Amino acid sequence: MIKQCHFKQTLRALAGAALMTLAAGAAHAGAVSESGDAGQLTASAQQFSGSGAISAISGSLLTSSASDYADLFRVYLYAGSTFSATTTASSIYTNNFDTALFLFDSHGHGVVANDDDPNVGAQSTITITQTVGASGYYYLAIAGAGYTPVSAGGAIFGSLLGQDQVAAVGPGGGGALSGWQSISGQGDSYEIVLQGAYANAAPVPEPASMSLLMAGLGLVGVAARRRRAQV
Repeated sequence: MIKQCHFKQTLRALAGAALMTLAAGAAHAGAVSESGDAGQLTASAQQFSGSGAISAISGSLLTSSASDYADLFRVYLYAGSTFSATTTASSIYTNNFDTALFLFDSHGHGVVANDDDPNVGAQSTITITQTVGASGYYYLAIAGAGYTPVSAGGAIFGSLLGQDQVAAVGPGGGGALSGWQSISGQGDSYEIVLQGAYANAAPVPEPASMSLLMAGLGLVGVAARRRRAQV
């Protein structure tokens, strides 16, 4: 009887540890907010904790300071997935300015940008509708229209006026983000609604955690067989 009780206690402990191991990789980021002032370059971009999907990012741009004309956020995208970011689907009363959205890869090279969504007007939408090419960290930027990302070679995306989505075809399109240039500064509170963006890559369990998980699942199987044998 004592051995059976000890076995059950061990089983519960290992099963609980196994469930905690599984739960550790399922952290959900949800809607997140800018903390302080997100930077304008990859080195100072705001990062988020957890590994779950980010449904929206909210924040603000201050037209009183050129250092806050743009906000940059690090997100994780998975290869083969669909990604989209838009300021047209906000559920809160915000985005009362002409926005522009930009996506950069992990090295700061331009991927795609949009100033005016052709279906909405002054709000912005960028979408990778086929599949994301490679898993990894990307950088999503929001700015007021007229504030342009540049590399050492010049504007990364060229002119966005009157365009739908634009690839990095500007004179500085082959270089990494190194700064911004402005012909105007716009800003206000904003919300970016996202699909297919995550705070970080899902963590891979350590070997010790995997061993504990397998041991717990193995004991669950043993207990099930014992119960069947007693019936």
